[in-house]
Amino acid sequence: MSSFELITITFSFILGLGVAQILRSVAYVVREKDQYRLHWIPLTMVTLVLAFQIQFWFALFVVDSFLDHWNWLVYTILLCLAIVIFLAGATALPPPASKRTSDLIEDFNSRGKISLLFFAAYFLGWDILAVMFWGPRMGLLAVVNIIMAALSIAAYIVEQPRARSLLHGVLIALTIFGMIGVWATPSLDW
Repeated sequence: MSSFELITITFSFILGLGVAQILRSVAYVVREKDQYRLHWIPLTMVTLVLAFQIQFWFALFVVDSFLDHWNWLVYTILLCLAIVIFLAGATALPPPASKRTSDLIEDFNSRGKISLLFFAAYFLGWDILAVMFWGPRMGLLAVVNIIMAALSIAAYIVEQPRARSLLHGVLIALTIFGMIGVWATPSLDW
């Protein structure tokens, strides 16, 4: 077993729990559709978080290829990023134990939108890591991540439904752009 495989065991647990949490919450909300009228914003939010939980794995391979050796600082930053993206997914939808009747968007606006702050922290954390260790080679990544973080924070702050819908739409579009051309892809060729 390589040091990379050993180091990433912790990330595997956290990301696996995060994916399971999202899938369980989605299953609950769909199953209990009489309690929650579905809405595209919270469902899109968990879809984006799920995509980044999966993309985190590909990013780990990039990080490993850039590092001469792993150290506690890089490991700790990545551990915090794994925890933050877990929290983004775990807070977006009501948990299966919830028995409150409402619209899904009402629940998101009152309790779930905190996931947007975790989402923003995730992108800012990757920027910190990129600037600390790889500098100018990560210019486009840093810019896109800052925009994603700013949009997430704006969507958290904004109260008007149309403005929030617009911000979530831009988050979706920027995520598609980033997945295609900015962030690590499902490939081992760097």
